[in-house]
Amino acid sequence: MLAKILLVLLTLVFSLPAQMQAAEEFEYGPRPPLSVFDPNGLLRPEMVKEISDPLAAIYKNEGVDVVVVVLTDLGQAPPEHVAGRFAEAWCKSPIHCVVLHVPGREDSPWILPSGKLVDHLKPEQVQQAVTNAQRRAASEPTELGKVKAASTEAADMLRYWMANAINHSAMIQTESHKMRSELEAKSRRWKTGLMVFIVSLVPFIAGISMLLYYLRKRGPGYFPNPSWQPRLGAPHAGGNHATADLGSPLP
Repeated sequence: MLAKILLVLLTLVFSLPAQMQAAEEFEYGPRPPLSVFDPNGLLRPEMVKEISDPLAAIYKNEGVDVVVVVLTDLGQAPPEHVAGRFAEAWCKSPIHCVVLHVPGREDSPWILPSGKLVDHLKPEQVQQAVTNAQRRAASEPTELGKVKAASTEAADMLRYWMANAINHSAMIQTESHKMRSELEAKSRRWKTGLMVFIVSLVPFIAGISMLLYYLRKRGPGYFPNPSWQPRLGAPHAGGNHATADLGSPLP
């Protein structure tokens, strides 16, 4: 056990520099303190705070991490690739999402959830939820409205998945406990029934034994057959005072 703990600690120690180096190599640097990253100042500070504060509270209280990234241009890179690099560099929660927005683009904003919990969901379920959320966010008339709607949709989507996972886990534990209790109850009933059956056999066997003994004792009696043995070469034996004729004496 101690060896396993030491192995885990050593793994963490040696992997930490590699993670720090990866964060330093990211062109946008380490993660900023706010949940909204707007390096070009496309949003006013009060707008950034209005979007960032609720996301920070959700991350602190529920562990659901949503990062909003506002850029002027993506170049030739696909939005999924750009958002994935931000998620890899900045998001450490098991369930997180990057909301990427480029003002002026008709297909913006993009919502890209990821993490261990998301990996266990059905891809079609995730895609359908993301498509609906992006469509609702894109329908907002202003850039601020689009970013705010996308961040809210992303947070609500992740929180819903998180709650479902927790409820599903609790349901599995409850059903498992219920099944285990039923099996234990059946086992106790079976053992009790077996003991009652064994105990009930004792007087039955004793009664059968006594009955057999009684019947054997009351059965008909017989004298033993006598054994007859001829004496003095006679064809049969005689009783008391019997005489034997030995014939005339030889000359």
